[in-house]
Amino acid sequence: MRRFQQRPTPLIAGGLALALALVFLSEWYTALGITVWVLYLIPLVLSYLTWNPAVPVIIGGVVTLIMFAGFLISPTGIDPSVALMNRGMGAVTAIALAALGHQFVSSRLALRREEWIRVGQTVLSERMMGDQTLETLGENVLHGLAAYLGAQGGAIFIEEAGQFHRTATYGVPDASPIPDRLRPGDGLMGRALQEQQPMVVEDLPDGYFTIGSALGQHAPRHLLIAPIGVDGRINTLLELACFHPVQESDRELISRLSQAIALSVRSARYRSQLQDLLEETQRQAEELQVQSEELRVANEELEEQSRALKESHGRLEQQQVELEQTNSQLEEQAQILETQKEDLTEATQTLEAHKRRLEQVSRYKSEFLANMSHEMRTPLNSTLILSKLLADNPQGNLTPDQIKSVTTIESAGHDLLTLIDDVLDLAKVEAGRIELTPEEISLQRLQDSLHALFAPLADRKGLRLRVTQAPGAPESIESDRQRLEQVLRNLLSNAIKFTETGSVSLDISPLPDGWLAFAVQDTGIGIPTDQQGLIFEPFCQADGTTSRKYGGTGLGLSISREFVRLLGGHIHLTSIPGQGSTFTVLLPRTTAGPAAPVSFPASPGHTPVPAALSYGLDDPPARDQRNDRAVPTPADDREWLSADRRLLMIVEDDESFSRILSDLAHELNFQVITSATAADAVLLASRYLPSAVILDIGLPDHSGLSVIDRLKSDVRTRHIPVHVISGHDHVKTALSLGAVGYMLKPVKREQLVEAFRRFETRLTERPRRVLIVEDDPAQRESLCLLLGSNDVETVGAESAAECLTHLTQRTFDCMVLDLTLPDASGFSLLASLSREEHLAFPPVIVYTGRDLSGDEEQRLRKYSHSIIIKGAKSPERLL
Repeated sequence: MRRFQQRPTPLIAGGLALALALVFLSEWYTALGITVWVLYLIPLVLSYLTWNPAVPVIIGGVVTLIMFAGFLISPTGIDPSVALMNRGMGAVTAIALAALGHQFVSSRLALRREEWIRVGQTVLSERMMGDQTLETLGENVLHGLAAYLGAQGGAIFIEEAGQFHRTATYGVPDASPIPDRLRPGDGLMGRALQEQQPMVVEDLPDGYFTIGSALGQHAPRHLLIAPIGVDGRINTLLELACFHPVQESDRELISRLSQAIALSVRSARYRSQLQDLLEETQRQAEELQVQSEELRVANEELEEQSRALKESHGRLEQQQVELEQTNSQLEEQAQILETQKEDLTEATQTLEAHKRRLEQVSRYKSEFLANMSHEMRTPLNSTLILSKLLADNPQGNLTPDQIKSVTTIESAGHDLLTLIDDVLDLAKVEAGRIELTPEEISLQRLQDSLHALFAPLADRKGLRLRVTQAPGAPESIESDRQRLEQVLRNLLSNAIKFTETGSVSLDISPLPDGWLAFAVQDTGIGIPTDQQGLIFEPFCQADGTTSRKYGGTGLGLSISREFVRLLGGHIHLTSIPGQGSTFTVLLPRTTAGPAAPVSFPASPGHTPVPAALSYGLDDPPARDQRNDRAVPTPADDREWLSADRRLLMIVEDDESFSRILSDLAHELNFQVITSATAADAVLLASRYLPSAVILDIGLPDHSGLSVIDRLKSDVRTRHIPVHVISGHDHVKTALSLGAVGYMLKPVKREQLVEAFRRFETRLTERPRRVLIVEDDPAQRESLCLLLGSNDVETVGAESAAECLTHLTQRTFDCMVLDLTLPDASGFSLLASLSREEHLAFPPVIVYTGRDLSGDEEQRLRKYSHSIIIKGAKSPERLL
């Protein structure tokens, strides 16, 4: 049905005008007295057929006017007064009919308007009938109203949780920016919500929004915004856009439908909630049904159990009597058990105390073995050197039998040294004092060194020695070189020892997940199955005849197993008696990082050594039993020093070994001063400025490490080379403090001669060169002035490229490196130097002003001997 409007009646209006004109013309030609003017009432009555209440009034007014106009123009026929009176009565009649017509048309128009509204209510009611969701209801209401009112676009919003959510749209393009939700006060619709009154907006501006079809688009000019609610609560908001103006009938229709729409929306929401409740109720009913079934089954089981309980009740009564009889017996047993529990607790405490004492005794044993092994090295050192000197018989005054006896003494000393080394390693492992030093190990170099070491032994026994690397194995691994080589040397040595004929091989092959296998295989005597687990225990061999026939202490495999475990790997054995054995060492390609080295805080003029270093790190003060007596000072050459001297200072508290070193120094044209204590050594070095120093670690008053530290902290003595010969294994610490070499007692005469030769070479070689890589010119110049001297030549480089150029052209003894360079970082420079084998890679001191993280410091420790953070006292540390 079309929207309600006052129908235009152009034909009726034209007819009325024509009728009035015809009557007027008739009266023009008719004389007075003929009542032609009565015909004016006909068009007046016909005006009742129009739909505009003003038409009868207008026609009545026109009839009155032309009725008197006709009086004036009509020909004379009767008395004019009579005619005027008649026409007056006709005018009154016309006015009355006009008023009646106005009332008639208004009533008919009101009836039609009411009919239009009722029809609209009916149409909308039919659309809202049925069980509809909020979305369907909103769409039906919007589409029905828009079609009935002739609206070209619209939207409907339904309230939910304090906001109005868009439910449906009509005639609106998808690209229109219609909000999904509204709050009271947002825009025109929000204002209508606050006022709770319909709002009509006329003359919308261009660009407000457009409504169109495939043929074209046009902007609506009128808006109707109507809040809809019931019981004082607005739950729906309607907006319609029209090309035509909004009429009062449109607003009336929406006003009458407001309650029905609001009730329908509320009902739809209630139905939705009821549907949800129904579904929840149905689900709960199903759960209850399941639970009811479970309860029924459980009830049946309970009934069955009840019958069983009744049957057992009689038995229980009988058992009750028996239990009462045994209760007294149980009480007696409980007392006995309580007594036993107390005894057991006391025994457990006793065992725990014994366990702690045993652990303490074991720890003391390990420490004792470690300390005693060191103490045995000192006299053994002199024994080996003197026996070697006698065996060489330089003066030719010994008989062959005497030389044979001395050779036997030397051989026994070496056997005793091997046993001491094994016991020391085992004691360190048991005491947990093994410190790993991971580094990059070239597998090819490892193979070459092992082959060169064991090839002569294999040739002497007529065995074939094979060292191979499988395809796919990496070029290098990260592990502790010393411990890995010690394990492989022990396995190859055992393989050659226990193999009479055939071959010995070392095969290196890759495994999944970044592991490597080092397999040592021989064709020797093999190991019985029941003895394979025993050979890894300390002091154990396969059987009693093995030690008598082949020698050995039975410690090698035990130590090797512990070293492999510390390296993060495993060792496996497969063997067939009479056919040979295969020992396989499994190691990861990368082991755990090294322990953080000891750092020394700087102080003016002296860098103090921590207390642990003062006592040899993990050793007590050297030979405490001699601290209470004066240490004699051996005779030396301090009273007869020449001007062109080559002066050697020997710091050793063992008089016999000190004399051996002095004699050897004299043979090699060195003058000698000796000292038996650390304090005296520092004073002598400052006074005489020796050319070189031979130093022991275990001195009576302080550790020899403190001597190195004091000498390297003094600008007058820091250039003096220090070579350590000691029974204490502190190689890493001594070298980090500045020692040029380290030997573990006992040492051979040839080793001592080689150390002295190195001193001679060092005294005659060029000055030391130091490369300073620093991008700051002022800082670089100050470092050159700080480190330069008669014995030290400094060369500066401001970039990584210049550093590489210098290393290509010259050899340097040390490099001081800043990590921040203009063309590369210090990390990348160190990595490049480690990869480029044709470049010299001198010892590196990292001298930087940046704070280093733990990962960065660990990366630098692979390449750098020391890391110094720039600060107020960093120059003293650098010196």
